Amino acid sequence: MFLHALVTSVLLTQAPAPTPQAAPDAPVRSAPVQEQAPVAQKATLPLLSFTEALDLAEKQSPSLDAARARLQQSRELGNKAWSGYLPSITASGSYTRFPMELSFTLPGAPDPIPLQKQNQLAGQLNAQQALLVPRLWPAIKNAYLGERAAELTAENTRRETLFAVAQAYLGAASLREAMAVQEQLLEVRRGFERDAQNRFEVGDVERLALLRATLDRKEAEQEVVRSRNAYATAKSALAALLGRPVDFDVAPPQETAVAVPAEAKDAATAEKTALERRPDVAAARINVDVARGGRKQVLAEYLPSLHATGAYSATNTAGLTGQTTTWTAGLALSWNLFDGGLREANLRESSGKIAEASADLRGAEEQIRDQVRKARGELETAEVNLATAEERVKLAVESARLAKESFDAGASTYLQVTDVNATLAGAQLSSVAEALNVQLSRLALARAMGLFDPTGHSLAKP
Repeated sequence: MFLHALVTSVLLTQAPAPTPQAAPDAPVRSAPVQEQAPVAQKATLPLLSFTEALDLAEKQSPSLDAARARLQQSRELGNKAWSGYLPSITASGSYTRFPMELSFTLPGAPDPIPLQKQNQLAGQLNAQQALLVPRLWPAIKNAYLGERAAELTAENTRRETLFAVAQAYLGAASLREAMAVQEQLLEVRRGFERDAQNRFEVGDVERLALLRATLDRKEAEQEVVRSRNAYATAKSALAALLGRPVDFDVAPPQETAVAVPAEAKDAATAEKTALERRPDVAAARINVDVARGGRKQVLAEYLPSLHATGAYSATNTAGLTGQTTTWTAGLALSWNLFDGGLREANLRESSGKIAEASADLRGAEEQIRDQVRKARGELETAEVNLATAEERVKLAVESARLAKESFDAGASTYLQVTDVNATLAGAQLSSVAEALNVQLSRLALARAMGLFDPTGHSLAKP
């Protein structure tokens, strides 16, 4: 990456070369500075790319697994609604033991007729088929609308999860770049400390310069530890989103990692695209239709319902008829003429739900328009800030070079040189932060417009 190359090729070259050691008879002003042990290098971890992180999140993210499970549950709404129109069959059986068996004899009958056996068995089979149930018609339609809304909600969850993974990845990658800057700065500080020690020994600089160089080196070591911990924390957060161990490194963020949507150039086009492509606003529109369907369902309760019924029963006691089995078939008409005003209350309630869903839809649309406007403005600001930060880096590089030449010529002090190099490191870190802001702003704009779908594995059917 440009930044890493710049740090390596420019910042390190600003470290003053060690001054030749003093002659044996030269006075020694102070004990030599102990050479700092280099930080132990960690084993190289496999590199996880931006695309691989998104693909991995698609496959094993706990949040996405939960969203898919909820979606699978919601796909049974239609089956539940249709169950009211499909045949229902129930079977029942009984066993009864009486104290004695009852029977009587008719004149001329060869055998007594049992009226009640001591051990009596009975079984019954009942069936019902809906023929005309008006309240089920809007209920079935609402069930399918509910399934569609659940699909869109799950798709929105999928995109939000991938957006969170992308944010976490780019943040971790930028922290890795910042860590590289801090590590390079530490090497520079160590070089200055060695040079200050050598110059102090030959009397070229005061003791204050050596103390300042030592303090700068310690502060640089502290910043390296802080940056490494920040990078480790960011990787841990990313691993939690991916549902995997923290056994990877992230690649430096590339300029092409997140592209600017072509529709974002025009404000009106960007807002229109967002209203058409955002799954959450599509779900809000369906919720309005569901609320209207709920009112139709209440209205349908004023109509009668017609069912076909049938029954079959069997027992081990024939009785006077001499038959142990019997069956019936018929029609059942039910009409709720008055229910104490419950339907009227439900109608008023459903009207309120329609108004609420419509207001939620309008609010969602206005919020999306606002998100698009803010995202476009933040991206423009981030790009300008990045350009400024890059110019600041160039200026700091040139200042550091001139300061080094002036220092070598004896025209400037060590404190001036180290301040200039600190300014250069700060400019580098600022450039890293602004580059991250540009990437995140592009992500936010694509998300606001409903165009952030890096894997294309939508959970919502077309």
